[in-house]
Amino acid sequence: MAPGRCPKRELAYPARAAKMTTLILRGWDVRLFEIASASMRRLWALAAFAMLGACSYPDFGPTFTEDAKTLQAETFECCFDPEKFYPAPLVEIAFKIGSKSGPSTANTFYGDYYETGFPGTLTGKTEAAAAIVSHLRPLDIMVVGSTSYQLGRMVPGRFTHAVVYIGTEAELRAAGMWHLPELVPYHDEIRAGKTIIQSASPDVHLMTPDKAFERDRVLAIRPSLSASERRVAMRRLLGAMGKPFNFNMAIDPTGETFACTSLIDYAMPSLGFQRRSLYGVETVMPDDIAAQTIRGEKLQFVTYVLGNDGPGFSYRSKFAAMVDIAAYWGIPGTQSAP
Repeated sequence: MAPGRCPKRELAYPARAAKMTTLILRGWDVRLFEIASASMRRLWALAAFAMLGACSYPDFGPTFTEDAKTLQAETFECCFDPEKFYPAPLVEIAFKIGSKSGPSTANTFYGDYYETGFPGTLTGKTEAAAAIVSHLRPLDIMVVGSTSYQLGRMVPGRFTHAVVYIGTEAELRAAGMWHLPELVPYHDEIRAGKTIIQSASPDVHLMTPDKAFERDRVLAIRPSLSASERRVAMRRLLGAMGKPFNFNMAIDPTGETFACTSLIDYAMPSLGFQRRSLYGVETVMPDDIAAQTIRGEKLQFVTYVLGNDGPGFSYRSKFAAMVDIAAYWGIPGTQSAP
């Protein structure tokens, strides 16, 4: 299947639920319903994105293995034409729903997973979580990816989310940050093992590594920050606790809402993350952070871990991470071009 394309599909609700309106969305025949019920509108959007999630995994064919030999870490780039995966009108609908009822929509998406754990080849593997954490220092960044379930593939990219390791009490004391005023209110949570911060529905919050790594892959990254920048980063991260998640994945210039990557961009602006205009909003893509790491620009590769299909997990190299990202986006100038 060519990148960004899916077969024609049709969504259907019972006739009593809505009046049907046909829209042609960039060559896609989709049945959009004028649904009176807000909950039904949410269900339509969820069904649409579940359908489209399968369309965000391109296949570059049999020459990719040879084409990958041309990759160079120093010049590596990704994320070519990221809007090709989804029709803009459908994304606009999703943004509107997210802005009005994001947390309830997220609960409709993921409610059961919050309780049982998100599907992933690293899920439930405490030894894998412990191994990843053993490599981390406070303020290390992790980009993570989920391919084990369709909803986990909705965000384009090999990596689709980003989190930050705050550190343990001992590590924070050693770094001279345990008594920062923004961190003090969260001493008990950190002592209870919640050593990772993320922005995800419904807000910015702390979580344990076991929950953070309910994924298929984790790339750990060390930012190049001065001592003063590290203190500012920690204060900004903890100072953002409880602020709402930005369901449009946008960089909010007011600093009142955060997507996963915009929280890190806000806390560590000197890293100079690449910003992209995506469906009319400015954002930072996790794969761009990974690509910057591979190039070695103010970000250092720490470790790359994938869950095995059966028991256990595997360490992979920086080159393997580069190849995995390229397999998603393509390699310019080759038969595996984007």
